[in-house]
Amino acid sequence: MSNQNWIITCFLLFSMNVFSQFIKKETLSSQGSSHYVYAKNKSYFIQQSIGQASVIYTYTAGNYDLRQGFLQPVSPSALYGDANDPLNAVIFPNPFVNEINIHFGEAVNDQITILIYDILGRLLYERVFNQNQSIVVNVSNLSNGTYLMRVQIRQQTLIAKLVKR
Repeated sequence: MSNQNWIITCFLLFSMNVFSQFIKKETLSSQGSSHYVYAKNKSYFIQQSIGQASVIYTYTAGNYDLRQGFLQPVSPSALYGDANDPLNAVIFPNPFVNEINIHFGEAVNDQITILIYDILGRLLYERVFNQNQSIVVNVSNLSNGTYLMRVQIRQQTLIAKLVKR
């Protein structure tokens, strides 16, 4: 082989190594979970991932963050919901006599705050319940009339007009 062919062959081999892509073994996994945990009158958001063997890295430029990895930071809106996020619940009976039943149509992962106001806006009833799918509110001490009830879990809110007979 001539000297010129040898130089061209070495150059081609060198350039292939410099400009080629390398395959790296990475493990992708869809296993893991995220959920709320309620303990000692506080709720916590827990995330876990199983099988991540790839690089975890954060790059920041200006007001933007680029993150690589399975577990990403959770935005406050994901945890606390939008301020206008409606609460899915059924309130019955209405009109009521002594008790109001509230059944939630979605999983309850935090404390439930119940506020009842008269039509003048005065707070007559306030109570915080532990997480539960259904609750019973005893309001036998209220006189007959029209009331507004506010049911709140985090930022999710339901306001209902109630009548006591």
